[in-house]
Amino acid sequence: MDAFPDSTPDELTAVYARMSGVLLSEQTVATALQLITSLAVDTLPGSIGSGVSVRGINGDEVTSAATDRMVERADALQYELGQGPCLTAWHDGVIVRVDDVGADPRWPLWSARVDSTGIRSVLSAPLVTADRSWGAIKVYSDRAGAYDETEVGLLRRFAAQAAILVANVHTFRSAERLSDNLKRALHTRDLIATAKGIVMLREQLDPDQAMRWLIEQSSLSGTTLATLAETLVEAAGDEAG
Repeated sequence: MDAFPDSTPDELTAVYARMSGVLLSEQTVATALQLITSLAVDTLPGSIGSGVSVRGINGDEVTSAATDRMVERADALQYELGQGPCLTAWHDGVIVRVDDVGADPRWPLWSARVDSTGIRSVLSAPLVTADRSWGAIKVYSDRAGAYDETEVGLLRRFAAQAAILVANVHTFRSAERLSDNLKRALHTRDLIATAKGIVMLREQLDPDQAMRWLIEQSSLSGTTLATLAETLVEAAGDEAG
């Protein structure tokens, strides 16, 4: 791994200071990523733009933070063509450095079309936590050979901070989905328990017999046990009303 510089720039220190204690929300994370890209441009000499690429809610690749339209355009071309330095860094989990876009043969379609933006050098780092790549952060320059090993080390640090934020959002979403699933499961359980009690009273059955009755009726009617239970409970409520 490339060594980091001996001292951390004031701008990079500011990232950690301003990120600490942020509330976990997608809006907050988007703001934090915007801050990281802005500081990346200021910290890496020669940079004219920076952005963070992640997977959107619909599963497509999107730019969640960008310093300007030039970055959005260069990124959009990568998503459209399915090739480019940022996507390679993301999918392969490696640092990608392009010293001269026009002379680099790795992404011919992207390089040809991005030429009009004035981009000459690119440095991109994956957002990796626990061996999973969540996206990538990149900086663009309008001069060839803009980045060396010093900039590689700096961008790694920005990538590490951005990766934590993006991973936290995914963890938060997963927890929300788990919570929703648990709520639905508990609701279904309560419906079935209530329906079983209704059947016990109506049919004069013990708990096991009432459960078997529900399962048999579910099979005969071609409906799920939860749907049958809901129908019985609603009907009982209507009768009581």
